[in-house]
Amino acid sequence: MGKAKRPSRPIKDVRRVFDIQDYLRYKSERNYVLFVLGITTGYRAGDLVELKIRDVREAIRRGKFEILEGKKKNSKNIREKNRKPREAIILPELERELKKYIKNKKDYEYMFPSRKGKGRNHIQVDRVSEIIKEAAEYFDMDEITAHSMRKTYAYTVYMQNDCDVIAVKEMLGHSSIEETKVYLGLDREKYHQYSQALRGLIR
Repeated sequence: MGKAKRPSRPIKDVRRVFDIQDYLRYKSERNYVLFVLGITTGYRAGDLVELKIRDVREAIRRGKFEILEGKKKNSKNIREKNRKPREAIILPELERELKKYIKNKKDYEYMFPSRKGKGRNHIQVDRVSEIIKEAAEYFDMDEITAHSMRKTYAYTVYMQNDCDVIAVKEMLGHSSIEETKVYLGLDREKYHQYSQALRGLIR
C-alpha cells in the first residue's frame, strides 16, 4: 500500500504569506494574482481557475464574488448536486490587484490561462499545487498545496475574530461546526497543548 496522502496545511505565519506572495510576484503575475485571490476569498482552486475575465469584471462592479462551490466528485468534473453560491467580499487591496491584472484583457479570456493551448484553456489545479508547493519549499515549508490557500483564509478568519468557529463555518459554507473544527485542525492543536501538561509526570 502507498503512503496516505497528508492533508494540506494553512500558512499560519503572515510573514510566510508575504514571502510566498513576493516569490510568486517575481515569477509570474498570473500565479501571484491567483494566490492572493485564493487567500482572501477562500474559494477552492478548482472554482478559481474556471473564472473568466468577464466574471471578475462583474464581481468588481458588484463588490463581491458569488460562486457556486462544490468539490469535484470524479475525473469527469461532475459536481455535487448540493452546490450553493457563497459570497466573498472584494477587499480594496484585492480590487486594486485584480483591476491591474485584467486591464487590457478580453472578456472571454480565462483569468488564469494555461501556458499550453495559447490561453484557450485554464491552468489545472494540479499545476496550481505544484506552483505553490515550489514557492513554499523555497522557504522550507511542507504540506502546502493549492488547498492551502483556502485553509489559510479559514485560519486567518478564525484567529482574527476571537477564534469564532461559527463565523468560519458560515464563511466557508460548511454544513456543521464539527466539519470546520476538523478543517482547521483545532482538535490536533488542542490535544497537543493538553498533552504538554503530562510532562510534569516525569522527573
